[in-house]
Parts: sequence; C-alpha cells; structure tokens
Amino acid sequence: MDIAKTKILFVQRVITKYRLDLLKVLCDDFKEVGIITSKGDSVGTLKLAKYQDTLNEYSNLNIHQLPSIKIGYSGETRSTNFFLYPKSINIITKYDVIVFEGTTNLLNNIYLVPLAKLFNKKTIWWDAGYSLPIRSFKRKLIDLIVAPFIRCTDGQMGYSTLAKNYLENHMGANKVFLNLNTINTSYFESISAEINESVNSYKFDESNIKLLYVGVVEERKKVKQLIDIVTKLNSGNIEKQFSLTVIGGGNQLEELKLYVEDNDKIKVLGPIYDKSQLKMFYFESDLFILPGDGGLAILQSLLFGLPVLSVIGADGTELDYIKDKSFLVNGTDKIEDALRKLPPINRTRIFSSLPNIKHVDWNNVLEDFIKKL
Repeated sequence: MDIAKTKILFVQRVITKYRLDLLKVLCDDFKEVGIITSKGDSVGTLKLAKYQDTLNEYSNLNIHQLPSIKIGYSGETRSTNFFLYPKSINIITKYDVIVFEGTTNLLNNIYLVPLAKLFNKKTIWWDAGYSLPIRSFKRKLIDLIVAPFIRCTDGQMGYSTLAKNYLENHMGANKVFLNLNTINTSYFESISAEINESVNSYKFDESNIKLLYVGVVEERKKVKQLIDIVTKLNSGNIEKQFSLTVIGGGNQLEELKLYVEDNDKIKVLGPIYDKSQLKMFYFESDLFILPGDGGLAILQSLLFGLPVLSVIGADGTELDYIKDKSFLVNGTDKIEDALRKLPPINRTRIFSSLPNIKHVDWNNVLEDFIKKL
C-alpha cells in the first residue's frame, strides 16, 4: 500500500493524551488519520484527551467522538470500563486500514472486525497480551472468544515481546509483529543535553533515598501499598531513610492526600502536566517505583534518565525496557525487600544501556507492515 494515499483509522475505547501525542505524528505520512473514541471517564486512565488544539494543528486528523454505553468490568488485576459505540459502523467504511485496540475493546471489536473484512478493509489487531505468570480460567475463556476475530485480521501488533509471544501461543495470531508500546519522544529529544547533564552529575546518597511515582492514582496502581512500604522502611531506621513523591490524578487522589498528611516523608501532589516542571522531579529523584499495573510510566522515567524498579507483570514492556533484572520484582510485596537491599545506583550505566527509543521508529514499524498489505 502507498502510505501517502492511505487513510488509517484507530478504534480506541478512549483517546488519551499520551496516545493522541503518539498517533498525531502519523498525519505527516498518511493521507488521513482517524480515531474513534468514547467520552471516557472524568479522571484516571481512561480520561479523554483535550484534542481541539491537535485538530487545529493537523488538517488530515479526524477524531470521531461517539455516543456510548458505559459498561463496568471487574478483571483479575483491575476494574475498568468498556464503552460500546454502535455508530462506529458507518465510520469504518471511510478508511483503508483499521487498527483495533485489542482485547480491552472487545465489545466493539466483535462486530467491527467482521464488518471491516466484509467491507474489504485491511485490519490490524493491537494488543498487550497477558502479563500475569499463570493463565486463569477467565483468561483462557477470553482467549478462546478472541481468537477467531484475531485470525480474521491481516496482522497483529504486539505491545511487547511478551505480548507478541502470547498472541502467537494463545490468541490465534498468525501474522504478528512486535512494535514496543511507546510515547511521543520529541520532548525528550529536545532536552537531551539537560538529561545527559542530570545523569552525569548524579550522586547517590544511601542515607536519604528519594523515590518517585508518576501516573494514575487508583487502586490497581497499588500506590497506597507503596506508601505503606515506605512508611514501614522508615520505621526505626535511622541510618537509611526513604522519601516518596507521588504525582498524578485519579479516583484515589484525595484519599491518599489525607492518608499521608501527617507523614513528612511522603508527598502526594496531584497531577503536573507541564513537562518543564515535571522533569525536575525526575532529575532530583534516585529511583522511580512502579508498584502495580502500567508500563508507559517506565519508559517516560527511563527517557528522563531515572532508573525504574518495577513489578513483573506491569504490562509486559518492563521486560523489554529494564535491562538490569535486579530492578524487577515478583509482586508489590517484594518491593520492600528490594529497597532494603538496594545497591548504590549507577545512573550512567543504566541510562547507557537503554535502547535508542524514538517514536518515529514505532511509526516506521507500523508503516512498513502496512506497505506490505
């Protein structure tokens, strides 16, 4: 396919800010980029991006915000919302390539994937797979339901190496390719000199270790458990103290502000959207902690030059991005022991081992696959 003549549509539950920042760059290459979205939630992971300025910037970008039915779901590691929007049927007829947000948008995909094939559209299933170590009965059932729809698509795009393998082994994928989940890296490229200076001038003080969490503040992220871990580590420990700064919005934010109001070692600040302010928290911290579900927070921290300690099973990308496996733990409850035994942090070594990640590479992988369709 000729990319310059191709109209591509992304079918999302909700178009979030980080996803919009990534997808908008495709407007430079494709004839048209479309995004289907619901109105999302008012706070948290599924908060709808403010997209009007982006629409003004790109004349070939169209965001189709559709009326939807909100359906709650209690999963194995999280509770989330699905948004059913039947009016999307007419929209898919206007595009050449349809990229479906995978299992997390199953309610729409079970009718849109067959219809897209009926209309002779090229289709790609974009999925994170399954990152927990043991497949539950519920997950096996979901995979059984999803597999016929995945086999209908022309290709499958895995978020991570783990996702790619899972799609092949358990979800019926037969034309799967790896495209590591990422964010728009333009900002990090523009401040690369500052990042290098922060990394090279860093000094580790083992008596006062500064921890950072930036992301959504809700139960599945296990921020409250992280707060409890830090409080326990500081109890009766005079030689080594830990401080924790939590930055982000979500439905647990106000609860956690009250929870730590008498703890001078822990700050819950709420969301900070200005990267010029946010970067200083990364530069002045020792270690980023990801105690629960997530993944893109890992990449953002590493791009700022800050090492990450993550649970295994965050979203699968932690196994691709974190090269030093001593910074990976098997569960939130293992974070305490990892911090007690934390060796001196060599930020230069960790930063130098990070692959040269640019969002343009993500674009190129997707475009190269589409060219062959």
